[in-house]
Amino acid sequence: MNTELRFLPHQSDSNSCICVNLSVCRQYMVTFPAVLEAGVQTKLCASLTYPNETLLMTVTLISEREKTTLFQRKSSIPFYQCSLFTPQAELKEEVQHVEVKVQGTFHSRVVKNVTIKTYDPMTFVQTDKPIYLPGQTGNSELMICDADGVHYIQTDFFFYKQ
Repeated sequence: MNTELRFLPHQSDSNSCICVNLSVCRQYMVTFPAVLEAGVQTKLCASLTYPNETLLMTVTLISEREKTTLFQRKSSIPFYQCSLFTPQAELKEEVQHVEVKVQGTFHSRVVKNVTIKTYDPMTFVQTDKPIYLPGQTGNSELMICDADGVHYIQTDFFFYKQ
């Protein structure tokens, strides 16, 4: 029986994720983004198909500071379940590890790297005209994008002569 564990990187236009698959009789898959945004809720999904015994699946996020269990389920029946978690990072960009363990009469453990990024808020200013001359007044809309969403601020402004 082939019990080789393989990670299959998957890229799509909408997002990227990493899949875990154990071939033949015991099959499972765990999907999560390859790049996570710090402080933002992220979805992890786990699937177990055709188990021939009771299996314990555990998914853990490991940093240099701590280990956080993201998902744990014991089952003898097939399942597909998603859970939400919020990754944390102390640096602007930090590599952490996701460990996937499946235990029954056999033991499977695989560790893969994930990147956790902290994004700075972005500010956009939209004006009512493309070009202003000195002394002209105008209206603008200030749009700030951060982890909490998009915030709009309506302002009036005046261009001063220099």
